[in-house]
Amino acid sequence: MPGSTPETPINCDVDFDSSNVAGKTAVVTGGANGLGEAYVRALHAAKANVFIGDMNQEDGGKLASELTGTQFIKCDVTKWEDQLRLFQEAEAKAGKIHYVVANAGIASNDDVFSFDGPDSTPTEPRLNIIDVNMRGVLYTVKLAMHYFIKLNGKTPSPSQVDTCLILIGSGAAFLDVPRGPQYSGTKWGIRGVMHSLRRTAHFYGSRVNMLSPWYGTLTPSLTPHDPNWSRYVRTKILTEASFDHVENCGVQMATTQDAGQALLRLLSDTSINGRSLFISPRKWAPRGYLDLNVDEYPGNDLVEEIQADQLRSAPVDLRLFIEKGSKYTMQR
Repeated sequence: MPGSTPETPINCDVDFDSSNVAGKTAVVTGGANGLGEAYVRALHAAKANVFIGDMNQEDGGKLASELTGTQFIKCDVTKWEDQLRLFQEAEAKAGKIHYVVANAGIASNDDVFSFDGPDSTPTEPRLNIIDVNMRGVLYTVKLAMHYFIKLNGKTPSPSQVDTCLILIGSGAAFLDVPRGPQYSGTKWGIRGVMHSLRRTAHFYGSRVNMLSPWYGTLTPSLTPHDPNWSRYVRTKILTEASFDHVENCGVQMATTQDAGQALLRLLSDTSINGRSLFISPRKWAPRGYLDLNVDEYPGNDLVEEIQADQLRSAPVDLRLFIEKGSKYTMQR
């Protein structure tokens, strides 16, 4: 029993019409630079109204000033009050929120994967990656769901308008990435969030999908002599030295422009729910993104049977929320 529509991989080699995005309102966390900036630019080009939530006031303010109709609101995604203010201001100014891109995330040295020495007492690891990539995303998920339900109610009807939550994963959401348990754990966790939400989002006229970017640059055509090189050529998720190492190992980069198009591909087709697109180098996909079909198990009858039993105690057709005291209420 697939949880996605379509049940088969999305055709990513076709042209699409993003005109339905025009006039809609989108909130993008971590949208001041890097991949977040690419999502903001793609939404703006599709004539959406965009609200950027980010800690980087300088880059975010410049981007909002450049893109008419885009607004910047300083936001630390690890603080509930900041994210609440972001959504409240977006709704107050635009009236409705249709799209949310939960993009804010970090990657850094992982204190969990460390050894203090045989004669040392282990030190408590920093869990800042968990705070941003998981706690922050869950705050965004709750707020997106709140404003989508506020707009559309909890019961499917023809009057509901399309809304969509886009979760941002990574290749680390389905690939082995040694020596980074926090980052990989959060990105696998975000896949779990998508799987948990995708079967019930239709109750409030919504969809939930995921983008998983590869290492990203703005465009392969820029050179170090281009004035945009220092600002745009690489995303901010890794240091310049780390990018140098990856490229020196022969790894080809994806481009942030393709990431923006992948976002619009998901938003423009209102039939797509519960799917993941991988943003890739063009050697693997002619448009720089593809559906690797990692979120369904076609032909695996055993997994299908296990999934059916997983849903048996709390069927989806019980509507969005299960009433307290119901025999179907989850108990631990």
